[in-house]
Amino acid sequence: MRISLGSTERSTLIRLLEKQVEWRPSLPVRVVTSRSAVGIYSALPLDVHVFMAMPAGIPEGKSFDRIVFAESLISVLSVPQESVTAEIDLSTLNPIESLVGTSLVEMPPTDGWQIPITALASDIIPIVNEASIEFERRSQGLGERGKSELADEIWERPAWAGLPIRVLHAATRLQILWNEPIKVSASTCGPWKRLSTPRGQVFAYATGPAARTGLRIVN
Repeated sequence: MRISLGSTERSTLIRLLEKQVEWRPSLPVRVVTSRSAVGIYSALPLDVHVFMAMPAGIPEGKSFDRIVFAESLISVLSVPQESVTAEIDLSTLNPIESLVGTSLVEMPPTDGWQIPITALASDIIPIVNEASIEFERRSQGLGERGKSELADEIWERPAWAGLPIRVLHAATRLQILWNEPIKVSASTCGPWKRLSTPRGQVFAYATGPAARTGLRIVN
């Protein structure tokens, strides 16, 4: 299946995917199309899921939904193109059959989200920086187990709009949240929490032992 994607949208997806692969090599992602967009879902460390979507030209009556390796998708998106709008052949992406049944397959509710709380990204970044500085200071001399326990303590703390710091940290690391006065929002649906920015969305489930193994994604 071929879709058309603008050069700006294509380069943005490549950049965000490369950031994720740096963090988690051999990253699986779910590629899904709608009538006018292509969406990419992924599960990352810190118990978060990421969603990115870009407007795209989708053949009428056609749809695509497949779990593939992020590196393969990057390769397909990176094929040299002569025009501003690129033709991307998604059918060349090989599915990862062994991942059927993982958290990338199931989705949480697509509606029922509360009215979002808004803020400026530049007002939120200091929260992430302070948490990172605290981790560096307190982790000095700790072994791997101690560092892991400290990370759990710090990253699980509720921060702006009730979002755990791990969501804000993950979004910052992936440059979905960056230090500019750009409007961002947070919303809740039951145990689900969502951070939305112009570059993408990061999701987390409510805290607790059961929740940490039950994260899902939403479009």
